[in-house]
Amino acid sequence: MTNEPFAHVFDEMKAYVGFDKDDEAQLQAFWPTVEPQVDRIVTHFYERATAFPAGAAVLHDSAQVRRLMSTMKVWIRELLLGPHDLAYFQRRERIGRRHVDVGLPARFMFVAMSVMREDLCRVAHEALGARARPVCEAIGRATELDLAIMTGTFIERREERQLKTLQELLVERMPVSVLLLDDLLVVTAATGISHRLFGDMQAIGRPIAEALPEALVVGANLLETIDRAIASGREIQIVRVDVEIDGKERSFRLTVVPLDHASARVLVHLEELTETVQTEARMQRSEALAQLGALSAAVAHELRNPLAGISGAVQVIGRSLAQDDRRRPIMMKVEEQIQRLNVMVSELLAFSRPGTAKIAEVDLLETARGVVSLIQAEHPGVRFEVVGQGTGRADKNYVYQIVLNLVQNAVQAQGEQGLVQVRVDPGRVMVMDAGPGVPDDLREEIFRPFFTTRTRGTGLGLAICQRVAQSMHATLRLSDQRPLGGAAFVLEVEPS
Repeated sequence: MTNEPFAHVFDEMKAYVGFDKDDEAQLQAFWPTVEPQVDRIVTHFYERATAFPAGAAVLHDSAQVRRLMSTMKVWIRELLLGPHDLAYFQRRERIGRRHVDVGLPARFMFVAMSVMREDLCRVAHEALGARARPVCEAIGRATELDLAIMTGTFIERREERQLKTLQELLVERMPVSVLLLDDLLVVTAATGISHRLFGDMQAIGRPIAEALPEALVVGANLLETIDRAIASGREIQIVRVDVEIDGKERSFRLTVVPLDHASARVLVHLEELTETVQTEARMQRSEALAQLGALSAAVAHELRNPLAGISGAVQVIGRSLAQDDRRRPIMMKVEEQIQRLNVMVSELLAFSRPGTAKIAEVDLLETARGVVSLIQAEHPGVRFEVVGQGTGRADKNYVYQIVLNLVQNAVQAQGEQGLVQVRVDPGRVMVMDAGPGVPDDLREEIFRPFFTTRTRGTGLGLAICQRVAQSMHATLRLSDQRPLGGAAFVLEVEPS
């Protein structure tokens, strides 16, 4: 843009306040009177400025104040001597921008200009007496022009800063990364989100094959895709690519767009889908579990009544046999298997209908001790430890049920020799053992219904515990830590 529009704006401003050639002449004639007083005026100005928080906040040390005082002297000289032309207008614009850069509040410009105007008029009255009026009027119009120019550019600069900050915030928080590549496929620009996606990895100035994780570059066949996009001149989208980065499965969508720019030959748009994919998987599992729960309830109901009848008949037949009858042990085995089936039916019903939790404050330490006191008598070879203390908001019976199942599993994992420790913290119970632990390839499977590594297990224990935990808004998980060398399960409830 040329300077002509700005010159026109300044002319309009001068006409609006009535600043004319006579005013310029009055100010120029007044300068010899002011010049000997400039040091006193500037010193008073900064004494007033440093006396108030708004001014003192932007003045850091005496060296800065001395520099600003020198600048202020030049400003006063220009205010009075002019010339009040386009160059004058542009210098005042720069002052307004500088006020934003140093953090000066806009309101301070108005009060500071008032102080300067009063001091200049005081000098005029002291020197000119009754002839000071036209000089003070010219000073008033000139300072109003300066204030208008500086305020205008101050507001523009501040809005630019705010818009830039907002744009940077948007770019930083967007769940995508955009990278621009030159002809050599070196990243020339990238959004800051790359750091959130890939940690401290620096992208700008590096080839794309090094700027992104190798697993993603290979998994998406990115280099070949970029070549095809450039050759065809068309956008190519990779709807989804699943890769492992730093030991974690992550999912991405990539879009490669060919560009025609001196510094950007290709745009790579990268969006992480990991959370979306995981949410969809959770929803699918929840739907499958709901269907499985309905089926389990139906099967359990169909089995319970016949099992009760069979159990009753077997008991009657067994009692009618003599103690030395060779059929009696067979009937006892049949009764044992019937009881085992009855336990499975009960677990199926518990899985399908976890019940309604009754939330209250629970002493987690007392609950853990209750579980251990029940089990330790049956397993004298196992050493049990209950440590820590804490409470939480949960269903006491559900907490007891979960901890009981976890402790029983810990005992079974070690046999009749070993160590089981229950650590209690506020809102948290951790059950640990010194057994073989859970193999890495089974960590995601152990909470699935009917999954078990035991020959006589139903595979519903942990699945039931997790559903019970969810019903009271708690979480049950297998910890990555193994303090005793074996498995470590963590139940987390709402702290009280």
